[in-house]
Amino acid sequence: MAEPRLYTMVPLLQAAERSSLDGRHAAIGAYNVNFYAQAAGILEGLMRTNSPGIVQASKGANSFQGGADKIQYMLLKAMADLKYEGPVALHLDHGDEKSAMQCIDDGFSSVMIDGSGNNFTTIDNLYVTQRVTAAAHKKGVSTEGELGQLAGVEEDVVHEKSTYADPVIVPAFFRMTGADALAIAYGTSHGPNKGKTDLVNLAIVGDCYQRLRNDGMNMYHFLVGHGSSTVPQAFVDRINQYGGTLTGTSGVPEPILKQGRYLGVRKFNIDTDLRLAMTAEARQWLAENPDAVHHSPLVGMISGIFDGRIPAIDTKSGKAVEPGKITDPRSWLKPIMDATPAALREDYHETHDDPFIELMGLVRGTVADHVAYLNKEVFNNQGLADKVEGRSIDHLVGVAFPKLDSEPEVIGHA
Repeated sequence: MAEPRLYTMVPLLQAAERSSLDGRHAAIGAYNVNFYAQAAGILEGLMRTNSPGIVQASKGANSFQGGADKIQYMLLKAMADLKYEGPVALHLDHGDEKSAMQCIDDGFSSVMIDGSGNNFTTIDNLYVTQRVTAAAHKKGVSTEGELGQLAGVEEDVVHEKSTYADPVIVPAFFRMTGADALAIAYGTSHGPNKGKTDLVNLAIVGDCYQRLRNDGMNMYHFLVGHGSSTVPQAFVDRINQYGGTLTGTSGVPEPILKQGRYLGVRKFNIDTDLRLAMTAEARQWLAENPDAVHHSPLVGMISGIFDGRIPAIDTKSGKAVEPGKITDPRSWLKPIMDATPAALREDYHETHDDPFIELMGLVRGTVADHVAYLNKEVFNNQGLADKVEGRSIDHLVGVAFPKLDSEPEVIGHA
């Protein structure tokens, strides 16, 4: 097998767009990752359906693993271990300018610059997206911006309510920044409690996409749907059956996602679904294998977090989490990462005989199951890996982006 190589997301999204223009409306799943078993599960799911895919890591995930370079190595190692040769991109999710530049240097093939924060004006958003895109394209890295605001919490990005994207601005945003993709706010939200689905305004998606097509931009610039997890009730029920106390959960119904790809969304972000799936798997396995805590200090730590003996910390906010409300695997894996960093990387799996490894295998399997399901039943991209042409964004590298009239003295970013 040749050395694993990453794609930018552009040729993947182009394959979905060509398929859609031919009448088979498709989108690419972008799946968040934090540790090795999760990365391997995502890749396995892509392999099952022969689908292109985007593996994405947030600033929090990069910090959890000790740096963006560690995430890049982890994904490449998983690709080598699985002999995976399909088209996959490694993407920074919800980055600021500093983290985006770091990921460009640390081997990511795609980055998002989120200039939609409350302290950003539209002109700030344009400038920071343009700067990051110029730097990224010089190194052959693709970029994604954001327009509008999604309600909910995504790492350190917090919005109380959604602010819809203005379709009129979308083509101009692409022209002025050079970005390859744009996350448009149309009423979805982050997290496991998405609220009323009647707030989703799919007309915005259709309007944005038609404006891109009318301007001949749809093969090089793409729409993204954030906050797209479906929050399956089966995962929630399993968590609660084995000690969880989740209430009021809700996701984006599958018919809305299907209609979204029909109207022009080519990339959907999935994070919460995988968090719930992994937490459900861990809770059930611990309940069915009570003796494992006596044979593995790592399993003992996880058990202690779930039953409240060891404090659970939200890695995003740094605040304590009620044991029954845990949904983010980082909350029940952080003590392990602190005690044994290798435990969540491939080298531990290769050299240890520990019940923890059995648990990680089950985690990998449940991630693969859900990724394969979404690829086939929701994103309609099975077999599309064979239709991806090229790896890069050669048509954009070296382009001189249009300059705005003047740059504000203060750009509202950390």
